[in-house]
Amino acid sequence: MKVLYITPLRGGIGHWSRCLIEELDKLADVTLVTFRKKRKEDEDKPFEKIDDPFILEVIDPSRPYYLIEYNNPKTLDETIELTIREKPDVVHFIMWAGPQILWFLKEYSRRVRELSIPIVYTLHEVVPHIATEREKKEFLSSYIYANHLVVLTQDAKREIENSDLDIPTTVIPHGNYHAMDKNVVNREKAREIIGEKLGIRIPKETNVVGFFGFIRKYKGLIYLIRAAPKVLNRFPNTIFFAAGSVELDEDPLAYEREIKALGLEDKFFLYTKYVEGQEFFEAVFKSSDVMVYPYIGISQSGAMITAISMKCPVIISEIGSFIKELKEKGVIRTSKPGEPDSIAKEIIWILEDKKRAEELATYAYKVFEDEYSWKRIAQRYLEVYENVISQR
Repeated sequence: MKVLYITPLRGGIGHWSRCLIEELDKLADVTLVTFRKKRKEDEDKPFEKIDDPFILEVIDPSRPYYLIEYNNPKTLDETIELTIREKPDVVHFIMWAGPQILWFLKEYSRRVRELSIPIVYTLHEVVPHIATEREKKEFLSSYIYANHLVVLTQDAKREIENSDLDIPTTVIPHGNYHAMDKNVVNREKAREIIGEKLGIRIPKETNVVGFFGFIRKYKGLIYLIRAAPKVLNRFPNTIFFAAGSVELDEDPLAYEREIKALGLEDKFFLYTKYVEGQEFFEAVFKSSDVMVYPYIGISQSGAMITAISMKCPVIISEIGSFIKELKEKGVIRTSKPGEPDSIAKEIIWILEDKKRAEELATYAYKVFEDEYSWKRIAQRYLEVYENVISQR
């Protein structure tokens, strides 16, 4: 089977695709196409070579076609020409919350359908969490030429079913990120690294509560800040940190203002740049007694799965069917979205018994190793491919 696979090959979606491609390569002949410019920020520095070490473990930088540009119709024609040359049995398009690429997705898909080549989309988000009603309609109308949709949660499938789209949809969950843990730092070294980044010293006996990922309003960081005083009343020897870029946040200074208003300047620390380097990346999780994801508008999370794969206990807002499923499996703790008291209660539960928390993290790691393996996920994608090819 020949697959033309179109995806970003950087950032979170790039990491996800890297893991799937590693297994798909064992099952099919996969041609990779990626985005030379996928957003305005790429104008000054187009993406022309994979440089992410995790992705490079699987994909040689000379392998993909660095082709698609978000604002260049000529690259649509070039991608169609490549598709005709490659003669794939199926096209697989990995879509993210990027409205600037919708024109390409829709027109490319229409022309691929005219060539009688089936096309499958993976939608990491059916529509962006912060989309307006007009933008939601624009996203949904851009999917009309897909033969099959793959989404990551049952909630996303219901979102498709409740729309005007009449396209077969399959749920295939996010796989584990166990391969991200290279074991380059231990707990002691991790705390040293995080301390250096934050400009503080973190003693061995100090409790550490972490947050990781791009910081946006819907990630709910403000509620973790508001939960901190309640935790400190019970465990004064605790520090909190959030690590992640604020470049896309609606009000990036809101967090510093809240920390100052609550008098937490020596207890809650922000690292508001991209986390770079394997040591720093691992240290975020391995320095922490718990990672907290106090989301108010997201129902699945690669950052949460990364924490599980680093064997760090997780607290996440109970939003959606996937989080509920993980809670029922006993692999995570959940809090009520937007409620600092609930977040604080769960953090205290973790800090009260470190052995119990460690057992939770170990069990979560095993569940994701067994039930969310990329081998299993790739096989399910192969079944989707076979299904759309058979209906051609």
